[in-house]
Amino acid sequence: MPTNEQHTNREAVDESKRVLTLVTDPGNQRVLEEWLTAHDQFTLVETSDIAEAAFDCCLLDRKQLDKHRSKLLNRKESEQIILPYLLLVPESRHREIRNRLRDEHPELWDAIDGLIDMPLAESQLSEQLETFLRLRDQSIAAYNQRAQLRQIRNQHAGHGVLVTDTDGTIEYVNEGFESQSGYTSEEVVGNTPRILKSGEHDEAFYEELWNTITSGDVWDGTVINSRKDGDRYVIEQTIAPVEGPDGDITQFIAVNHEITELRELEESLRQQREQLDVLNRVLRHDIRNDMNVVVAWGEMLEDEVTPTGQEKLDRILRAGRHVVELTNVARDLSEIIHGDGTPDLKPISLRQLLSEELEKRRETFANAEITMADPPDQRTHVLANELLSSVFRNLVNNAVQHNHTAQPKVMISVEESDESVRIRVADNGPGISDDVKESLFREGKKGLESGGTGMGLFLVDSLVESYGGNVWIEDRVESELFDTPDEADPAGTVFIVELRTTAKQDKIDRGRE
Repeated sequence: MPTNEQHTNREAVDESKRVLTLVTDPGNQRVLEEWLTAHDQFTLVETSDIAEAAFDCCLLDRKQLDKHRSKLLNRKESEQIILPYLLLVPESRHREIRNRLRDEHPELWDAIDGLIDMPLAESQLSEQLETFLRLRDQSIAAYNQRAQLRQIRNQHAGHGVLVTDTDGTIEYVNEGFESQSGYTSEEVVGNTPRILKSGEHDEAFYEELWNTITSGDVWDGTVINSRKDGDRYVIEQTIAPVEGPDGDITQFIAVNHEITELRELEESLRQQREQLDVLNRVLRHDIRNDMNVVVAWGEMLEDEVTPTGQEKLDRILRAGRHVVELTNVARDLSEIIHGDGTPDLKPISLRQLLSEELEKRRETFANAEITMADPPDQRTHVLANELLSSVFRNLVNNAVQHNHTAQPKVMISVEESDESVRIRVADNGPGISDDVKESLFREGKKGLESGGTGMGLFLVDSLVESYGGNVWIEDRVESELFDTPDEADPAGTVFIVELRTTAKQDKIDRGRE
């Protein structure tokens, strides 16, 4: 037998109604067939197996009812939707057959939905068919609606599900709802969702929700409800209207996903972040001030110490400057971490930024040779923000601090194209092994045994990524940059930073228009 699902799926979309005729008299059978085939809204069904036939209505006479009694009754009982049986009776025996069926064969009488007099009157036949087929359509729609609700309940077994009528009276809740709210089904069915109000939302909130769903739209939002014990809980809620066969709203169904623990975790993290931010600012301020005093006094002692003490003083000054630099990195990392995740980018003059930052690096590292070959065009602007200077400050710091030569050398060179620019930071240091390169940009990775903060390159990578750029490492092969003897192996490292220029962003923006 065709399944109910097969019936409803087919019948819900097919406007042509399938009619099965079981008529003993050939003449009457022919008249029925001719009338049905003359009307496009009907399709004549021919079958020898009533149990397996797919039809929307059956026209039959008294003899065929008796002949197929068992199959017709079984088919009727197995259907979960209306399946009309219309009995054709001689007009002169209409009352007799009706009374006999009702009194002597009540099970057959219950299976018959209507009587049509013979000989056929087209108006009566048309009216009866249209009436009962309309009822069948409504039955199919109701069946599909129930199936939809069952599907929603099954799909959201781990969520709270709530079904109300059009007045908001609760008709059904699942176990998920009971677990979330603390109420049993018996306690809420017949009540309204008002029992869940926590006082967190004003009347305008609920009015907007109600207006949305009663107008036929789906409402999505976050709701803070009150459990039976008075504790509050937070849900992500979706409420959808359910339409009946005539298109009118008959029910509302709400699916609730509880996010109370997530909200509590978010609040805890927010508070911790605020506390850490305060601690970071206080410590950074105090440490920086104190270390600046240490460095200043140390520099004043340089002319007074003996050659033996000079080496010790140099170590003190390097350590002090390292701590000051660490506070700079902490400041920049704090701005990234506490940002909204989407930096506000603007055109930055690359030439001006590099010139100013390299001058500061020369002042910091007086014993290093820091130069820039072929400065970028004055018109070249990259998309970044004020923290871009931190990228090159940390790359130069890294190049000098990891360099054990008598005179560390760092050279900046720029390669420009229409849409991007590559800034190369090359040094004459010991280089970086391949097994270290891949992990060098990770948080806290120093790479070499020297006085770096362990955070600078992580900061570089984070900033460049936020600008939509790339950064990577190569071995230096241009030995002539630092007058390396021809017979010597190339040494050192090149950090390459690739950034978008404003010209490329202009093209991207035009493509979105």
